Amino acid sequence: MKIINGNELTIETVCDVAYKNEEVALTDDEVFWETMRKSRKFLEDYIATGVPTYGVTTDFGDSCDNQISVDKAGELQRTICTYHGIGLGPKFDRETGRAVILARLNGNVKGGHSAIRPELAKMMVTLLNKDIIPVIPQLGSVGASGDLTPLSYLAAVIMGKRDVYYKGKIVPASEAFKAEGIEPLPIEAKEGLALMNGTSVMTAVASLAWKKAERLANISDFLTAVTSEITRGKDTPFAEKVSAIKNHKGQMKSAEYVRNIISDSKRVFKYEDFLKSQIDSLDGKGFRKQQNKIQDRYSIRCAPQITGVYRDTLSLAREWITEELNSANDNPLVDIDSQRLYNTGNFYGGHICAACDYMRTALANISDLSDKQAEVIIDGKFNGLTENLIPYTPENHPRAGLRLGFKAAQITISAIRGEVATYCFPVSLTSAPTEALNQDKVSMGTISARKFAEQIELVFLQFATHLLAAMQAVDLAGKEDFSPFTKKVHDEIRKMSAFVEDDRELDKEATAVAQWLKETELFDSANE
Repeated sequence: MKIINGNELTIETVCDVAYKNEEVALTDDEVFWETMRKSRKFLEDYIATGVPTYGVTTDFGDSCDNQISVDKAGELQRTICTYHGIGLGPKFDRETGRAVILARLNGNVKGGHSAIRPELAKMMVTLLNKDIIPVIPQLGSVGASGDLTPLSYLAAVIMGKRDVYYKGKIVPASEAFKAEGIEPLPIEAKEGLALMNGTSVMTAVASLAWKKAERLANISDFLTAVTSEITRGKDTPFAEKVSAIKNHKGQMKSAEYVRNIISDSKRVFKYEDFLKSQIDSLDGKGFRKQQNKIQDRYSIRCAPQITGVYRDTLSLAREWITEELNSANDNPLVDIDSQRLYNTGNFYGGHICAACDYMRTALANISDLSDKQAEVIIDGKFNGLTENLIPYTPENHPRAGLRLGFKAAQITISAIRGEVATYCFPVSLTSAPTEALNQDKVSMGTISARKFAEQIELVFLQFATHLLAAMQAVDLAGKEDFSPFTKKVHDEIRKMSAFVEDDRELDKEATAVAQWLKETELFDSANE
C-alpha cells in the first residue's frame, strides 16, 4: 500500500504502482483533509462573488474574456473534457495509464492548491485500486497548458465515459463501473482544469522511462569492462585517482564499476606489468617501433568520462522528474494561507522536456560508445581474435569461407546507433504558437518524454546484440582468464544463446537478451 499526500511521491513508487499493481491510499492526516476542504470552500466562495475566475467562470485560453454565470461552472468543466477528446495515434499502455492517474492524483492533492473536492481524489484512488485505467492516445499535447488532451481521457473516465483497460480488455468505462458497482462522478467547478491542465502524462512517461534508463548505466560500464578484457587493455583509465582529480561523480562511479570487474581479470594488464612484459627496451637505440601501444583507444580509455556523463544526467533528470511529480501544476491555483487565487503557468512542462532532451543526448553517447566498442570486439584486426568472431577455422576445414559470424550483427549495432542519434534534437526547440496565439510558447514536454521512452527500447536492443558479440569473444579468447563477474554474465547469456559455430539467425536470441537486460538484477551486483 502506497500512501499519497502530494509531497513524497518517488519514481520508484510510480513504477511499483504502474507495474506491480500496488494499491494506494490517501493519507489519514486530518490537516491534509482539512486543507482540502478549506481550499474547496475558498474557491466556491470566491466564484460566488461574481469576480471572473479563469476557466471556472470564464472560457479557456484565448477565450477567457467570455464570462459565464456561476450556475454554468460545472457544465463548463464537462465541456472542456468533451472538446479535448481529440487525442490520436497509438495508445499508452495500461501501465503508463496507471502512472498517469497516480501523478495526477498526487499533484491535485498537494496543499489543497487545486481546490478539488475530496470525492474526486477518492475516485482516482478507486480507479487505481480497481484497476480501471483510461485508454489514453499518445498524440495531442504540446505540454502547456500541460497535457490537456490526453488528461481529458482521465477526466472522461471519472464521469463514466470513453474506454478503459479492465481485466485484460479494452471496454467502455461505463461497463467497468457497472461491474465494480461504481457510480460515475460528474466533475464540477474548476475540476476539469484541475484534472487536465497539468504535466502528469509527460511526468508519468518520463518516470517510467527514467527507471529503464537507469539500468543502462551499469550495462554500459560492463560492456566497457568486458571490452577491456577482450582487447587486453590496461587498468590505468579506471584508477580511482584518475577520476577523483576530474571531480565528476558519475565518472567516479563508472570507473569504480569497471575497476571492480577487471581487478579480478587475468586479461587486463596492471600498467606496471604491461611495461615490463609488453614493451621492449630501447637498448641504447635512438628509436624503436614498439609492437604494443602504451594506451588504449578512446572507446575504452575515455569510457568512464562518457558513461559518467550519462550517470550525472540521470541524477539531474531524477531530481527534476521527482520535483515535478510533487508539484501543484494546474491553473488557477489556490492558496488558503494568503487567501489568494493565482492565474499562473505551473502547467508548463519545461523541466520534464529538458530532462528528457538531456537524457536522449546522453543515451545517444553511450549508444555511440557501444558501437565503437563492438567494432573493436568484432573486427579481428584489433583484438587478436578471428575475423567477425567466427570460430577458429583452418583453411582446409569444410566450412572455411562459409562462416561470417557477427558481420551482420555489427551492421545492426551501427544501424541502431544511427537511429538512436536521430532522437537527439531538442524537442523544446519545436515550440510554435497555437490556440489563437494564447499558447504562444509551449514546452513540448510530452513529445520529449515519449521520444525518450522510444529511444530506450532501441538501446536495449543494441546492447543485447553487443553483448552477444562480447560473449562470443569471451569464448574465443578463453573464458577461464576472464573476471568472475564476466563469467557470471557469460553463463546467463549462454542460457539464451549458444556459441555461434556455424552461422544462424540471431534475431530472436538478441530480442530475448534485450528483455533479460530489462529485468535482470545481475548488473546491480557487480560492485558487491
